[in-house]
Order: sequence, then C-alpha cells, then structure tokens
Amino acid sequence: MEMMNRRNVLRAGIVGAGVVGGAVAGAGMAQAETGNAGTGWISVLDYGAVGDGTTDDTAAIQAALNAATATQPAQSVLFPPGRTYRVRDQLTVRGLNDAVISGSGATLALIAPTGGDDNGGAFVMKLVDCHRFRVTGLSIIDTDRTKVFCGLSVATSSSGVIDGVTVRDVRWTGLGVFDPNARTSSDITITNCIVTGTRNGISTNGVDVRIIGNHVGMYWPSTSEAAAKGGVWSEPSDYYDGIMVLEGSDRTTVMGNTVTECGQGGIFTQASTNLVVSGNTVTGNQLRGIEVGGQLVNTVAVGVTVTGNTVIDCKGQINVIKAQDVTVVGNRVANTSATKETSLIAVNAGASRVTVVGNHGDQAHPTFPAVYVDTTASEVTVSSNEVKAGVPYQVPASTALLYRSGAGQFTVGGQLFATKGLGVGNSATATTPGTVVRKIEVFSSTGASLGFIPVYKTIS
Repeated sequence: MEMMNRRNVLRAGIVGAGVVGGAVAGAGMAQAETGNAGTGWISVLDYGAVGDGTTDDTAAIQAALNAATATQPAQSVLFPPGRTYRVRDQLTVRGLNDAVISGSGATLALIAPTGGDDNGGAFVMKLVDCHRFRVTGLSIIDTDRTKVFCGLSVATSSSGVIDGVTVRDVRWTGLGVFDPNARTSSDITITNCIVTGTRNGISTNGVDVRIIGNHVGMYWPSTSEAAAKGGVWSEPSDYYDGIMVLEGSDRTTVMGNTVTECGQGGIFTQASTNLVVSGNTVTGNQLRGIEVGGQLVNTVAVGVTVTGNTVIDCKGQINVIKAQDVTVVGNRVANTSATKETSLIAVNAGASRVTVVGNHGDQAHPTFPAVYVDTTASEVTVSSNEVKAGVPYQVPASTALLYRSGAGQFTVGGQLFATKGLGVGNSATATTPGTVVRKIEVFSSTGASLGFIPVYKTIS
C-alpha cells in the first residue's frame, strides 16, 4: 500500500530530494534538521532535544511529536542521525496520519527510567490511533534494565509500516501490535527489524498483520540468567518467545524471519485464525521451534499453514496442539543431538484435521520418535515425508500413514481401500508352484473385513 499520496509527498518536501532509508535526503534533510519552515518535517532538535546521550530529551521529543500531530495530515518527525537521545519515560504518538517518523542512524536510549511497571504496560514509544504511517530506522535500547518496558508498540491503528527498527534489551516485548480487544489494529507490516535480548521479540493480536524478514535473537545460552541456571531454562525468566501470534489474531503472515536461541518458543501461536508461517529459519530455542495452537483453555487455532520452514535443535521442532485445519508441508526439521529426547513434528491433544506432508526430517536420537501423533488427535494424515530416524513414526491406528519403507516402495500404516481394483507387484522370481507368499486382506465399503486372499508363487 502506498504510504503517502502526491499531495503529502510535496508537502513533506521530499520530491526531487528522495527518501533514503526512510529519512529525507539532500535538501529535505538539511531543511528538516535546521527547522526550515514549509518542509513538512519537524526535527526533534527544534524542540530542545540534544541527542548527546546524557541530557534527558524526553520532554523535548514529546513536544515535537505533539506538534507534528497537532494538524492533520500530520507532519513527519525526524530524529537527526548520529545522535543518542536519552529518554526516561514513555513517548506517545497519537494521531500520526499520512506521515513518517524517521530515525535512521539515531538511537533512543532508555536510561534510568522514572516510569515502567511489572507487566509490560509501559513503552519507550507507543503509537495510538495512527493511520497510513511509517516508522523507519530508529534504534531503541534499554541501557540498564532497571524497569519493565516494551520497545515500540502500535495500538488502535491501521495501514502502518515499521521498517528497519532495532530494539535491544528491553525487559518485555521488543515490537508489538497489541490491543485489549484483539483485531482492533489492522493492516500493519513489521519488516527488516532486529530484536535482541528481550523477554518477547515481536507480538501481535491484530488482523492483517505481516511479520516479514525480521531477526529475533535472544541468545539465551550466553546470558547471565543461563549461567545462573546451569544452562537449563526454567521459570521465572527474563526470556520467553521470539515471535508471538496471540489469541484472536486473524489473517497473520509470519514469513522469512530468523529466530535464534529464545528462552522458550521460536514462533509461538495461540488461538488465531487464517495464519501462515512460511520460510522462517528457527534454531536453538529452549522449547518449541514452531508451536501452533498454544495451550489456552477451551480455544483452538483454525486454518494454519506451516510451510517451507527450517527448524533445528529446539525442544520439539514443530508442535501442533489444540488446532484444526492445519497443514504442515515442505519443512526441514532436525534434532542433531543423540541424547536430546525431542520430536521433529508432533500432533498433540486437541488437534484435528491435520495434514503432515512432504517434510524432510533428521532425528539423531536413536529411540525417540521423529513424527508423533497423539492418540486423542483426530483426522490426521501423515504422508510422503522423508524421515531419517531410528524410530520414524509413532502414530495411532486412526492416523492415515503413508511412508517410504525402502527403495522404490511405500508402506501404508493402517487399512488401504481401493475403490477401482488393487494391483500387487512382486519382483521375486517364483521357484516353487503353489507356495503362499502373501495374503491380502479385503474390506467392505464400511471397513469390515471380508477375509484374506492368498497370493501364490507361480512359474511362467
């Protein structure tokens, strides 16, 4: 979706100068930084911000944001690059419509904050009631982690882009689209962002939210918390999930992200609908790599596609629980540890109408099943996966199972119904007439056994 119409581009003074990394280039940059009137941009320096990393710039930046949104369409806001702007409490952007916040090369540093709470309800920057907006390039860092803050969050907003933003070390969620009532915010893209060292990386409970091409890395094994716990994650913790698609989310796309060494799950989803998780690389998380459905009481996820992901060395690579209409197809999953008891793909309690097809799996543990289906899961199909494991499958009889069992052959686990005849081939040469070598059980259309047909060796 185009961010600004021609009228607003002219108003912002960037026609001819261009936009580079979300910041005004050439004459536009010079005008904005020096506060030249008529450019359509407001510089935080014009409102008293210093950006030396020492001066408290909170009030000055808030004044600039308020001035930018005092008229509609709003003016765009520039954080001139090469500076560190110290803040001590939440910055709120309300009503940023048809405008940009540009911070390429600039840092917001949370230093000795006066605000914050224990439940992630405070934000370094929060956008509220903003529409057709863009936030680009800004870096947000918590320097001392003395209070609980989120990084950048969007609420009751639409048609926005968060692009190239970096968040480090805040004690709650790095980037989020979140409202008390799910699906209030819509049409938001979070792309090309980096989130490291946070409790939760990126989260949403919105509608039409796209989380694309980001990097989330907690690097939990290298933290002081991991050292204190002997390398075994447990609660309470400062590090949980990488990307979270929360209860009530609808039409969410999580695509092309890298998620590394989170305290719990890499990509954790709850009771969402119409979700696509595609082309992500998820490695080294202390709990699931990709979890569909979560464990909320009396809720299920509906309509989920998990495709083309690479998931390696998590505690369970792909886990489906309390979800229906789920497709798990074409993923590469691996457990490289011969001592870690963990599945590659698991379909657990509360899952129904699940198809697991065409995945590639490598299980180093000699006895733990690579693909597991719980006995209470229903209408599960496991077909044509390439699995290398000591125990490739552990599934109940109700599972429709088709797998490669040797060169050029498939084995069906369960009953095979042929409505238009059944052909059986045998490459072994017959040597003794009349010897029964196989029996084929025949079933009626209702599944009742009609007995066995003997197969004899013959000499042609």
